[in-house]
Order: sequence, then structure tokens, then C-alpha cells
Amino acid sequence: MRVLQALEPGESSVSRVVEKIVENNPVLKECLASGLANYSRAARAIKRFVDEELREDASIESIKVALIRLARRLSPMNVSNVERILRETSIEVKTKVSVLTYDLIALREIVRIAGSLQGTRFLSIVTGITSITVMVGDEQAKTFLDNIGSKPLFQQSGLTAILLVSPVENIYTPGLIAYITTILAQSSINIIQITSSYSETIIVISPEDTMKAFSILSEAIARARGKSAGETPQS
Repeated sequence: MRVLQALEPGESSVSRVVEKIVENNPVLKECLASGLANYSRAARAIKRFVDEELREDASIESIKVALIRLARRLSPMNVSNVERILRETSIEVKTKVSVLTYDLIALREIVRIAGSLQGTRFLSIVTGITSITVMVGDEQAKTFLDNIGSKPLFQQSGLTAILLVSPVENIYTPGLIAYITTILAQSSINIIQITSSYSETIIVISPEDTMKAFSILSEAIARARGKSAGETPQS
């Protein structure tokens, strides 16, 4: 955890520094907003970062007071819309997936190869500003590696892709991706690649995290469906 923005001149108070640290730590921010944080423990946890920014030894009590004041101004994330999407989301796992990232100059070759593949069980192509990433089954990855003139900037095989298929309303639902990535991060699951478009969210992770990630996401979907089942119909 670190402060991503440099302090502006005059912004040397403990309160300003604490606010910037919290703003760059979504988990801590949500705990404060929801009233779940232990202020003394949170103050001790971020003291080192406050001291680094202030370049002096701040007291635990001053950090704690700053956290309490900040918490009063925060509002917890409204997850009702996120849960509504999760209720109608299905989950699927694809194993033995490769991620290949090339310089954007390989775009034409990649499109040509992708068009020639038959019976591909999994294929996703994401174009960025300077690079293009191919997510494909390990068995088809060799076709790209053998037929593209340049070497990939990044290459890893044997990965797992978790596919979440949701209603198209997910495009207009703030916080859905943040919710998914947060619950995975809280369990120390690293996301190697993530893409979201139309009704699909693809999360690529290491194979050793497969069971844990699948369980976490499945439980989140089940909780959302359980809340829906327990709702009292409106008269």
C-alpha cells in the first residue's frame, strides 16, 4: 500500500495524508465507510505510510482521530445493483489457458491466425494502445507462437480462465468489477489478466488459485441469489 499522488504544497497535515492513503486502499476505505474498522488497529497499520509522507513521527492518536473524522464523511458501497447482476450470473472454468502478449505490430498476423483456427475451445483477443493480448487454449497457443514473426512480450501457459456470463446490464452497473476483484484480492488471489465486454468477464489466474477463486465467486453468486429468494414481494 502506498500513496499514489504526491502531496500538494501545504498538504502536510495528518488528516490530508490519511485521506490520501485511505483513498488508495479500497478495502480500508470500505471498512471505514461501513463502520467495520477498528480505528486503533487501522491507525497502527498505516502509521508507517503516514510517517513516510510527513517525514516525521505522527502519533497514533492523531491518525486515529483523522480516520474517525474521515469515516463520518464516507458512504458504504451500494452493492444492491451488483448483487442483482450476480443473481443472474453463471460461472465457468477453462483450464490449460495461455496468455500471449505481443507488440501491436503483430495485430494483422494475430487476426489472420485467429481466423484460421478451427474448433477452438477458448479464444479472446484484447487490443491495447501499444500491445495486443491473446488468451487461448494451450493446444492452440503453439499456432500463434510458430506463425508470428516476433516473440511475445509476455508468455505464460497452463493458466486458468474463469468466465462470468452476466446480463448485459452489467455494462451499466458501477462497482461490479471492483466487487469481484476486491473479494479475490482479499484472499490473496492474483489476477494475471482480466477483460470485461458485453456480457462476459474473463479472469485469468494461476492454476493453484483455481479452486479458491471458483469457490469465492460461486459463494458470492449464491449469496446474491439467497438474498433475492429471501426478499418480501412488494404489494
